[in-house]
Amino acid sequence: NRAFIKLRLSEYKEAVTDLNKAIELEPDFAEAYFNRGLTKIYMDDLEGGAQDLSRAGELGIHGAYNIIKRYCN
Repeated sequence: NRAFIKLRLSEYKEAVTDLNKAIELEPDFAEAYFNRGLTKIYMDDLEGGAQDLSRAGELGIHGAYNIIKRYCN
């Protein structure tokens, strides 16, 4: 939840730090990969964002693939 607030405040680096910790604690946390992927795209890391969004898709968030197609190709 803290990462989401930081995203809303455009504190992207801090949000990524929180999302990294969430993934460390729960490696199959699809929403954390999804949000970290979006954040990386906001930070112009398209490759890193695509990797995280792909992982989110593998974990069940199929809409992540649409974001990859739209922003990362």
